[in-house]
Amino acid sequence: MEATANGPAAASAAAELFAWWAAGLVLQVLFISTLSWAELAVAAAGAALAAVGARAVRRAAGARTGGRARLLTALLLFPGALLADTGRLAAATARVLRGRRVTGRFHTVRLRPGSGAAWACGLLSATPGLYVVDLRPPGATALAHTLPGRPTALERALTSGGRG
Repeated sequence: MEATANGPAAASAAAELFAWWAAGLVLQVLFISTLSWAELAVAAAGAALAAVGARAVRRAAGARTGGRARLLTALLLFPGALLADTGRLAAATARVLRGRRVTGRFHTVRLRPGSGAAWACGLLSATPGLYVVDLRPPGATALAHTLPGRPTALERALTSGGRG
């Protein structure tokens, strides 16, 4: 059997559709209280439709995962950053409840070269201490809102040059 030029592209499309389908199916199954074969079939069909739509939207947007430099490091640092920022948020909330003012700030952060802007900004925004509000082309800098305090290890791993 001979490989065609479309073979790798078709395999990539099938893998992407499968990944979207599996993620959609798992998410739907998590929200089903009592799992039956009928509900599983409907969830699988719904996940298939969602997978086709998700791939079409991703392709239309031209979204790419970007570089994978520091991805493993970032994933390992994420739980610690989440805990540290949750503590900072709790402390800020306590200060506000005591009548003190807590002011977050907007900063420009520069993403480290080789980091994928989409996943890096997503990980940074998934913590309570930093939220990316704007990504400036070509994806090298981002405008982020931060809680008062020092950058987490996650922020230091994914950004360079400090907060501007």
